[in-house]
Amino acid sequence: MNKTNHTALPPEESLADLAHFAWCALVGLRLAQQDGQARSPLTIHTFLIRWLADVQKQRRFPRSVAYDIDSLLRLGRMKGPAADLQQRLQYLWQSCTEPVTQQSELFRLTHAIEDLKSQGWVNAVVSDEEWVPEALYAEYADVSALLVRKSELQRHFTKEGQQSAPVEFVVVGEGRVVGEAFDARKLHYTTGEQHAGGCILALVPSAESSGGAVQAP
Repeated sequence: MNKTNHTALPPEESLADLAHFAWCALVGLRLAQQDGQARSPLTIHTFLIRWLADVQKQRRFPRSVAYDIDSLLRLGRMKGPAADLQQRLQYLWQSCTEPVTQQSELFRLTHAIEDLKSQGWVNAVVSDEEWVPEALYAEYADVSALLVRKSELQRHFTKEGQQSAPVEFVVVGEGRVVGEAFDARKLHYTTGEQHAGGCILALVPSAESSGGAVQAP
C-alpha cells in the first residue's frame, strides 16, 4: 500500500467563514420573506438554490466555504425541496457558533483530528480491504498517525453527526496525545489491543462510556 492512496479526512474549514456564509444565506432568505417572497417550501428552495448559485458564480465567500456551497447546490438540485436547504443552513450556523463541547460527536472528532494534524499527525481513512492493523503499523511506522475505516465512518454517524455505534481507530505513535485531544472535546473512548508502535482505540457513543485514558505504548 502507498500512503498517498488513502483518502485524507477533510480539513476543518474556518468556523468564522462558515458561520458568516450561513448567516448571510439565512438573512437573505428572511429579507425575501419580509418582501412577501419565499413563503412555501418550493419557493424557499428556489430562492436558496438561486442564492447559492449566485454566490458561487460571483465568488462572494472565501475558498474555505467553496466545498459547502457546492455540496448544498448539488444536494438541492438532486433532491429538490426535500433537501431542506433552510434547515441545513440553520444547522450549519448553529454548529459554527456553539462551543465545541456542545457540538455533535462527528464535529468534535473532526476538531480533535485538526488539532492532531496541527501537531504533525497523519490522518487517513482506509478501505475494509486495507484494514489490517499489523500492516498499517508497519506502513506508518515513521510517522504518528490516526487511521480509521471509511465504512465505519459512513455507517456509525448519522447525518446530524451523532454517533450510533463504536468506531475503531489504529493509533500509530504516542496514544497519550490522541487521548488528550479526545478528552479536551469530551469524546469517549476505550483502548483495546496494544502494539509496540501504538494501539487500537474505539470511539464510543457518549451514552455508552464515561471515557478513559489511552495508555501510551
